[in-house]
Amino acid sequence: MNDLWEQFNALPGWKVALGTATTIVLAKTLGQAIADPAAFKQQVVGSVIKSLRNSVPLVGNLVKGEIDKQVADLEKQFDIPDVEKFFELPLEGKSREDVLQLLEFLSKKEEHKWKEGKVSGVVYGNDPDHTALMVKALETFAVTNPLHPEVFPSIRKFESEIIAMTVNLLAPGVAGVCGAVTSGGSDSILMAVKTHRDYYRTNRGITAPEMIIPDSAHAAFSKAAHYFGIKIHKVPVRVPSYDADVAAMTKLINANTIMLVGSAPSYSYGIIDPIEDLAQVAKAHGIGLHVDCCLGGFILPFFQRIEGFAEHIPRFDFTIDGVTSMSADTHKYGYAVKGTSVVMFRTQELRKSMYFVDTEWPGGVYASHGVAGSRPGCLIAACWTSLIATGYNGYLNKARGIAATQAQIKAAIPRDFTDIELCGDSYSTVLGFKAVNPKALNIFSVMEGMSKRGWSLNAMQKPNSLHLCITGRHVGKAEEFLADFHDAIAEAKSNPKLSDEGAAPIYGLAYGMPDRSLIDEVIVSYLDILLQPI
Repeated sequence: MNDLWEQFNALPGWKVALGTATTIVLAKTLGQAIADPAAFKQQVVGSVIKSLRNSVPLVGNLVKGEIDKQVADLEKQFDIPDVEKFFELPLEGKSREDVLQLLEFLSKKEEHKWKEGKVSGVVYGNDPDHTALMVKALETFAVTNPLHPEVFPSIRKFESEIIAMTVNLLAPGVAGVCGAVTSGGSDSILMAVKTHRDYYRTNRGITAPEMIIPDSAHAAFSKAAHYFGIKIHKVPVRVPSYDADVAAMTKLINANTIMLVGSAPSYSYGIIDPIEDLAQVAKAHGIGLHVDCCLGGFILPFFQRIEGFAEHIPRFDFTIDGVTSMSADTHKYGYAVKGTSVVMFRTQELRKSMYFVDTEWPGGVYASHGVAGSRPGCLIAACWTSLIATGYNGYLNKARGIAATQAQIKAAIPRDFTDIELCGDSYSTVLGFKAVNPKALNIFSVMEGMSKRGWSLNAMQKPNSLHLCITGRHVGKAEEFLADFHDAIAEAKSNPKLSDEGAAPIYGLAYGMPDRSLIDEVIVSYLDILLQPI
């Protein structure tokens, strides 16, 4: 042993440092391989593919050709034939009649996609009279802008009352909770994260902020981390419950942690995270906890009053000490038109970190609650209209129909289907479905089969799965869904080539591709297509 120690002492410092670093890297790599062999294999294979793409022209060209093919398919998918296209301003404006005719043509061409009640989420209400009432509100307040409350005091009234009604729903009996109206769920999440970042920078001096989220949390948290320079830790959910792993999240807390995140429910699986446990951890460490209730804000409080759901839905709101912010979308189960949402904070002191104020601008003192300056007051008016026209009992009655539909579909899966199982035990409006044996059944082929039958389901990954977000438009359609689901599964099993049709190969390629940079390229091309005329 002494001889070994003498040999070690005789080594140059750089060799000791290099050897130590190499040992650490190898140990970390070995640990990753042991902890998650599948992920490690995918990472290794992905690195090899990426290296081949960059170093072997033939491989790079083949990959580029495949990406170009997928992009071309997407362009065809979005092209609308038999309609006049405008790539520059018409020399003379179109007549009112011509414009209305064109709008009517485009609307009629696509409304079957959602009016038949076969789309997962997207359109949440099923009351044409309610929609007409909101359209009247949009028309009445079409030119309003909350940036000018002295000109449009009615919009200030609407906005403050939307906040108050939402707070009353999600913070009953809790004093001091406040909020702001945003343009949607992602906006609410971004503002919550930005607020925590600024608050902890000012009050704790944290300049390298970090946050910890379950990997089931909405992608908007990753967007917020990207936009606002926050290090994000994503912790795998527990399987098979698919809820947040509180113990694993707790281990990652350090001096730079500003917040934890939980969902009620998660978008992917519809599972409500253990918010009370997360809140206890957050409070003990003096950090924030945001509860993403964008999907559940205007329906879970009502599910808590419905037999069969009430006993399974734990507390998730501001009645839990330790919850510092929440987000709830009024344009989902609040049945308002897109896009409005409410972000809420436990205290006004915390909310102040969301604001922007510039007292030195030559144009005068400038201030705004969030990123946007001018905002469409008509959307705020329509949201307020939706809330007061529906009322508490109206929301409860709508929730009863949705809950019954969810329960009917959920009960049928383990009873009547042998090839499909649920992702967790959901008591929200989202049900996730995965193949019992992914090698025997391609879940994305099932999605394609459902698409052929008029259904539009959401494709998920980790694991490859589908989900149905149940809305008012699905009430009364449970039996039709289950029958079509059964037939689509049978077709997918008997016709392996179905995985080469429609969107199935795109999702299969994307969610199984080891080189994730390839997916980035396809998605960036997709985003480009959405912004260019076809």
